[in-house]
Amino acid sequence: MPRSLLLSTVGGFFAVLALLSAGAFAQITDPASSPPQPDPSPGTPADVADVAEVDAAGLASGLNADQIYAVLVAEIAARRGDLDTAFAYYLEAADLTKDPRLTELAVRAAITAGNDAATEQGLRHWLDLDPTSSGAHQMGAFTRIKANDHEGALVHLMRLVQLSPDDPEAAFGHAAAIISRAPTPAARVGLMQALADQFPQSAHAQQSLAMVAAGASQLEIADAAARRALELRPEWNKPRLFLVKLLISSDKRGEARSLLEEYLALSPDDQTLRMLYGQFLVEEEEFSSARDVFQRLLDNRPKEPDVLFAVGILSLQLEDTEGARIYFTRLYETGERRDDAAFYLGQVEERAENLEAALVWYGKVKGTNSVDAQIRTALLSAKGGDIRRAREILQQLRDRGPENAVLLYLVETEILESVGRPDEAMAIFDSALRVFPDDENLLYARALSAVKLDRIVLAEQDLRRIIEIDPEHADALNALGYTLADRTDRYAEAKVYIEKAYALKPDEPAILDSMGWVHYRLGNYETALDYLGRALEHMSDGEIAAHLGEVLWAMNRREEALEVWDAAAKEHPDHEYLKEVMQRHRASGGDPSR
Repeated sequence: MPRSLLLSTVGGFFAVLALLSAGAFAQITDPASSPPQPDPSPGTPADVADVAEVDAAGLASGLNADQIYAVLVAEIAARRGDLDTAFAYYLEAADLTKDPRLTELAVRAAITAGNDAATEQGLRHWLDLDPTSSGAHQMGAFTRIKANDHEGALVHLMRLVQLSPDDPEAAFGHAAAIISRAPTPAARVGLMQALADQFPQSAHAQQSLAMVAAGASQLEIADAAARRALELRPEWNKPRLFLVKLLISSDKRGEARSLLEEYLALSPDDQTLRMLYGQFLVEEEEFSSARDVFQRLLDNRPKEPDVLFAVGILSLQLEDTEGARIYFTRLYETGERRDDAAFYLGQVEERAENLEAALVWYGKVKGTNSVDAQIRTALLSAKGGDIRRAREILQQLRDRGPENAVLLYLVETEILESVGRPDEAMAIFDSALRVFPDDENLLYARALSAVKLDRIVLAEQDLRRIIEIDPEHADALNALGYTLADRTDRYAEAKVYIEKAYALKPDEPAILDSMGWVHYRLGNYETALDYLGRALEHMSDGEIAAHLGEVLWAMNRREEALEVWDAAAKEHPDHEYLKEVMQRHRASGGDPSR
């Protein structure tokens, strides 16, 4: 195409440069094939748009026809997807203008085209024009890693770090991001180790090595590097936090705790460390200590939303209703996390039996907690006797959010059973299972309800269907086994199902109870005693205690049975099954009431 015709079709050089800024890079940049771009920092192009933003007037000033022609041909070729031609003319334009920005366009065209030789040629030209270009060294490191030339990559990575003496943390972070593109964990760690070795007194190099090694599951190297970073920079928090989290993830919680407490002793007012310590104590279920830690944080940041939320939750966990009310009210007043605050203030008032206040707070909840808040509203309406309103709310929720339908059906059946309308609850189960015929939660809940109504055939049918869908459904196996042991004389069959459940969850109290009960039915009293004793140790429960007492009574150890029942009755005074067992044995000649 004649140069004069080419120029006339584009409409002037300024228009072409505008196209270069807005479009050419988008045409030739493939995210899957181009190297990762770091966060913006001095001297480092942040993304394609930044690189392509050319001062049109500045670049146009003094250009001759050959220079203009090369730029235009490159632009048009890029738009047409002819990346080899685009590369050649961008490179020619860079030769003619000595502008390194055009060499970058050439390199990106070559990378997108998958032309390794052209990429290398373009990078050499780019670095000849601008030896201090961070972008060129980043791309150089990336291409050398791709070619499995780690020595070549290391040269670029070292230069990249040297170009950012005032921000070593960002420099090593950029280097680690590029190294993360290496194909194997061993290659990533080896290359990062080689880079760190070039800067033996850099804490940032060691910390970056720790993070790369942790990502490659080489935890010993990660631990040693983070500790070395701390030796080089003892006041730096980043390796401290990293080491604690590394130990926690390695299930070395005791060591993690000791280290965290040591760091806090050195820096008692460090907010980040204290927050991590509070979270650690929550995981350890040391709720009172955790609340003390978070309350100390509030001394310095009395309106910090996340801390107020944490202390409020811990207060609820500790059954400190008044404390929870104070903290969640303060959270609500900050204007942050208002939906969370409103929802948990509803919980607070519900626990305090202030049902009207609870309904007011639930009515303020929007967002992610809104469905839960409306479910609580339905439950409170039912508790207040307005069953019709409760069911209307649940139906409206089902209409608006079909994805929650199963949960909402289960809530509705719970409400109906709680007010003594089990037949209506079964009708809801039947309707729901016509829509969701193999939903395991619905089948399981209907089976348990069927047992209460003495519809053992239906219960067995539902539980067998669950086991057919999931042969390792421990709860269904246990429920079927227990039902057969408790409501039929098919004890041997029951034992098979319970043993399967026990193999899956050997420490589950409900399954231990079932094992004890089936052995009791089979007359294996000593074995029954062992399982039931273990179940009661795991969980204080009226039904387990009732079963244990039954076994002791059958073994003629009636004083012990009475002691078990008496202790359980004090702890669970309203447990109907326990009361029924005690009444039955009182009638048979014992005196469980003592």
